[in-house]
Amino acid sequence: MEKEINLKDSVYQLVKAYPDLKNLLADLGFKDILLPGMLETAGRIMTLEKGAAMKKIGLETVIAKLKEMGYKIV
Repeated sequence: MEKEINLKDSVYQLVKAYPDLKNLLADLGFKDILLPGMLETAGRIMTLEKGAAMKKIGLETVIAKLKEMGYKIV
């Protein structure tokens, strides 16, 4: 099964679909995702696009890493 990432989905939805994504995102700079309750609260409204902009991480960097790890961006 191919792992598809829709950049418009919430981080919560993505991590629930692909639990390994949580640590990958933390390694990319989204450290807050590891804080207790953060995924269940802010993660429900935060998308990768919004999160990257807020953390000042280039969206291209996030996309490249996801592709490198076998995810397909849709």
